[in-house]
Amino acid sequence: MSGPEELVDRLEELWVRAKCVELGARYCHGVDRADQETFLSIWHSRGEYVIGRRSGRFSGHTELATALDFVRAAYASTHHWTTNQVVTRSGPDSATGVSDSFAICVDHDDRPSLVAATYDDEYRLVDGEWKILRRIVRRWLVTDGIEVAVRHLASQGMGRKADP
Repeated sequence: MSGPEELVDRLEELWVRAKCVELGARYCHGVDRADQETFLSIWHSRGEYVIGRRSGRFSGHTELATALDFVRAAYASTHHWTTNQVVTRSGPDSATGVSDSFAICVDHDDRPSLVAATYDDEYRLVDGEWKILRRIVRRWLVTDGIEVAVRHLASQGMGRKADP
């Protein structure tokens, strides 16, 4: 393939990757801000979210709507960063992805812990929008709460802009 068809195909690949990477960012915003509307907007109606081996399994929008409560039961706040995202288109309406995540999670006693994980994702195109069909979270590092003084700069009117 060459010429205009190749260009269209390459643009489509970039579009799919950009939309799926955006889903990863919206996931972080939804979880970290406990924003259920944003969190639910990224999921396919049959979406499956697997955080842990036992109780951290959510399937479909009704169960996914309870996932943020599950996270908040464990942590008072979370701050995620997703990186190293690789998205591979597997069909005209499907793709897979893998990414790494680092999070600082503050427990209810104000002790932060460090969490590192890998996300294995399946995406589907639904009515012109890419959605997460399945996300499996494979945690490979979770520290105990660290005894440090935690200052909440955003609540003090700081943290909105980068410090000079």
